[in-house]
Amino acid sequence: MEGLTVCRFTNIAFGWSINGDNLQRELGIPNVKLINDFVAMGYGLLTLREHEFLALNDVPREADAPIATIGAGTGLGECFLTPSGDSYDCYPTEGGHCDYSPTTDIEVEIYNKLRNKVNNTSRTFHSLTTFTQFGPNKRLSTERIISGNGLASIYEYLAEKFPDKVNSAIHKEFVASESLRGGVVGKNAGSDELCGQAMEIFVKGYGREAGNAALKYLPRGGFYITGGMAPKNLDFFTKKTWFLDAIFDKGRVSPALKSVPIYLVLTEDLGERGAHYYSYQVQHPQCYHFG
Repeated sequence: MEGLTVCRFTNIAFGWSINGDNLQRELGIPNVKLINDFVAMGYGLLTLREHEFLALNDVPREADAPIATIGAGTGLGECFLTPSGDSYDCYPTEGGHCDYSPTTDIEVEIYNKLRNKVNNTSRTFHSLTTFTQFGPNKRLSTERIISGNGLASIYEYLAEKFPDKVNSAIHKEFVASESLRGGVVGKNAGSDELCGQAMEIFVKGYGREAGNAALKYLPRGGFYITGGMAPKNLDFFTKKTWFLDAIFDKGRVSPALKSVPIYLVLTEDLGERGAHYYSYQVQHPQCYHFG
């Protein structure tokens, strides 16, 4: 978190944390600042070159308008940027932890199954950590579905529901891959029925949440799809219409999104670049500007 000296991870069990004061002391660095990973991602957007992203719609960017990004990878992150002089200030959010809303019967089934699984796990997790004040609940955050692990969870449910459609070789690789199971689903989505169905559910859900974020920020300076999931599964975001159709499916306010330029970022090092940008900007604020 920007301005804080201690950061505790929500996606790592048993209370892992980073202490900026300790880093400063142990590494002999005069000034250590911890920033949200998507603040780093947001500042990384300011370093993009034209060949590092694809335009998903033909809408010009507005000068001096907000910028926003959503990115699915290990989790689901969101942030927004507002103009500040010749550059932008970036602000973190926890949008990926908003409630997931299923819209089809199969999504409702997946939602109920995963919610029960997560809540049972939460009881164990909260009994072993200092986070007992939060306690178990009966909700499911969006990143439980829209992330690499989420894609794996979708496939896992489909394999359980349709065992006759399971490709045994793919499923064996899936089970053995543990933390990389979403990648197994992704690489087989073009040839395997269940993996393809899982990918369709994932991409449509991703598009709905991207549309939600775009409605909140109206980022006419650019709305960027970041994280590893989109570039690793590019055809499902560009050759299919699932993603954009889901973004724009907002009923009576759908026209509001037609003025938002949407880009898919191809490079996956924005976090590192953004951290460098922020660090240098703090020391030399006159040196960087957007454009």
